Amino acid sequence: MITTFGIRSLTFNGTSGFLLNGKPHKINGCNIHHDHGPLGVATIDRAEERTIKIIKDAGFNAIRASHNPRSPYLPDVCDRLGMLVCNEFTDVWDIQKTADDYHLYFPDWWQRDLTDMVLRDRNHPSVIIWSIGNEISEDPNKYGKRLADHVRSLDTSRPVALGGMDVGKTKEAWEYVDIGDYHGLPTSSDHAAHPDKAFIQSEYPVTQMYDGWKLEQEAPWFVGCLIWSGWDYIGESGSGPAMIAHSRAESVRFDVEIGPVTGKIPYPWFSNFQSDIDLIGQRKPQNYLRAVIHGNSVLEVLVERPTPSGTEQFAVAYGYYDELPSWTWDVPDGKLMTVHAYSSGDSVGLLLNDALFETKAITDADKRVATFRVPYRPGKLSVIATKNGTEIGRRTLTTTGKPIGLRLTSDVKSLTTSRADLAHVLVQVVDSHGQVVPDAVLKVSFQVNGAGKLIGVGNGNPHNVDSFQRPRRWTWHGATLAILRPDKSPGKLSLTASADGLTSAKLVLSVERSSK
Repeated sequence: MITTFGIRSLTFNGTSGFLLNGKPHKINGCNIHHDHGPLGVATIDRAEERTIKIIKDAGFNAIRASHNPRSPYLPDVCDRLGMLVCNEFTDVWDIQKTADDYHLYFPDWWQRDLTDMVLRDRNHPSVIIWSIGNEISEDPNKYGKRLADHVRSLDTSRPVALGGMDVGKTKEAWEYVDIGDYHGLPTSSDHAAHPDKAFIQSEYPVTQMYDGWKLEQEAPWFVGCLIWSGWDYIGESGSGPAMIAHSRAESVRFDVEIGPVTGKIPYPWFSNFQSDIDLIGQRKPQNYLRAVIHGNSVLEVLVERPTPSGTEQFAVAYGYYDELPSWTWDVPDGKLMTVHAYSSGDSVGLLLNDALFETKAITDADKRVATFRVPYRPGKLSVIATKNGTEIGRRTLTTTGKPIGLRLTSDVKSLTTSRADLAHVLVQVVDSHGQVVPDAVLKVSFQVNGAGKLIGVGNGNPHNVDSFQRPRRWTWHGATLAILRPDKSPGKLSLTASADGLTSAKLVLSVERSSK
């Protein structure tokens, strides 16, 4: 048997925080669940690889596998692509969170299951933390120390953590964990109480993004944060919709199609919608802010979806603004639109159809955000960012034309006959200039011929409950996704996408014989 491995050093302590190969390193990470949207919980290798690549391209350098062991292929991908991993054992010990969860099997199976996880993944250099649980409310039978000791009997090269120590009631966990794992931001008082330990925030809402980044810069003992969550998943339905009201104090959950919601999110919501990436792998608004805060972009511009008269949107807890990088809106001319300019500059100027509209300063108190109220007029909306009087970036949003056709883009150029292979084909509605029409809602039909099959379709809409299997899907934000799986025989695989009134599009991929 051949095992691929890597060599690196890890140090976690209360003085230096986290040292990777002897150098200080901060974590800008995310939590990911185990499903792959339209594929459900099928762990096909190519889907795992695509997820990690998109997450890395979105600016993340670490994942927390919340809250259970993953497929054998996932750490392979993370090793190869350079993604750090917090491997987490389970969401529950012997005290139930739901009636049919792992607590029923935990007393008899925890030792074997934990052993399997650690032995399988301990040769993977990408794995940097073992988490033995998540938000454990109580531990009357003292399993925590047994779990931690068992991990150390199998591997002493990584720290042991317990997710959300500040949320659960397991204060005795400080006796057996190596790092402080919080779901709120730790304070200097927390550090003073445990000065030998590094701290990490393994879950945080989007509204704490800047505060967490700021603490990283100021406190060596604070390792960094992992957003809840990185990629939308099926379940915990409607946890992160936009909030809208006359004032922040009375803001309630809101969805453009469903309307105001109080209490339990109703059907047809089916995904959590809290994440930087939507269900099919497209960036959501908070990821544009992240790019600026973490230094991957100097300027991003997004426009809020208009709300009913007398109301406005609020970013509250895990819910973020319903906005798009778009200046194409079905509103009357002159309608006041809320524009967010995210920038690391100290000043941003907004131009409407090439005429300067307003300039605003950005201070530390603004947390990288300047907000404008701009009357809608089709054409161009431009923002120029400056720092110390020098331009550092500019962005222009242009009103698109009417939808005229479809564009297909595959994440791979060819396929093999391996059953672990897939092609994820993004379908976009475009105008005559090839611009994506951002809010086009059209039913797209798919026809597949040749050496493969259509095994999944989807969009990012958190309450579009159409089948993931049938050969048709509505677009959302001008896009939908088709997933192709090759047959066991080589040949050509074609996908044709069509929609009423639009020019159809066709994509042909070669399917070559797998060497495996």
